[in-house]
Amino acid sequence: MDIIDLIKSRRSIRRFSQEKLDRNLLIEFVEAARCAPAGANIQSLEYIIVDEPQICEKLFACLAWAGHVKPKRNPAPGQRPVAYIVVLADMDIKKNAAVDAAAAIENILLAAAGKGVGSCWLGLIDREKISQILNIAPKYYVDSVVALGKPAEKPVMEDAKTEDTKYYLDEKDVLHVPKRPLKNILHFNRFNGK
Repeated sequence: MDIIDLIKSRRSIRRFSQEKLDRNLLIEFVEAARCAPAGANIQSLEYIIVDEPQICEKLFACLAWAGHVKPKRNPAPGQRPVAYIVVLADMDIKKNAAVDAAAAIENILLAAAGKGVGSCWLGLIDREKISQILNIAPKYYVDSVVALGKPAEKPVMEDAKTEDTKYYLDEKDVLHVPKRPLKNILHFNRFNGK
C-alpha cells in the first residue's frame, strides 16, 4: 500500500479481537519508533512492550478511552488490547521530549497499520500507577501508551461539514472521525485565512 493511502486509512481502534500478537511484530514497531527523528538527535525515549495478559489487565485500568463517546467505546472484556507499548522519556537526557515522542508514536501507529494491527494512542493515563505497575524508575516520564491488537471495528474518516470535529457513533455503531477539509487548512506562500 502507498504510504499516503496507509496514512489516510489508519484510524484509532478501540475494539480488538483477542488474537495474540507475535512479540517479534511488537519489536518491529519499537524499531520503527527508534528510527523516528529526535530534536538535535538527542534520543531520550525508551519503550516497554507489555504482552502478558495479567499485566495488560492492570495497565488497562490506568487508561481513559474515547471521551466523546464514553462509555460506548471503552473496550469491554473480550474487546480489549492484547498488547501495549509504553513510551518513556529519560528526563536526565532531555527535559521535554513530547515532540520526539509524538514522532516515534506516529511511526508505531503506521507500522502497526501496515501490518494489519489496530492501535490507539493514549495520553490520558494514570502515569503514577503505570510507573508502579511496570517498576519504572523516577527519572523516566511516562509519555504515552499505545494500545495494540487486531481490529474488531472499522472507523471511517470523513470531511467535517462544520468546525465541529468531535468523533461520533452512527445508528449502526460505526465510529466516524471528521477531519477539517484540506481547503480549510492549506495556504500557499502566506496566510490567507480569516
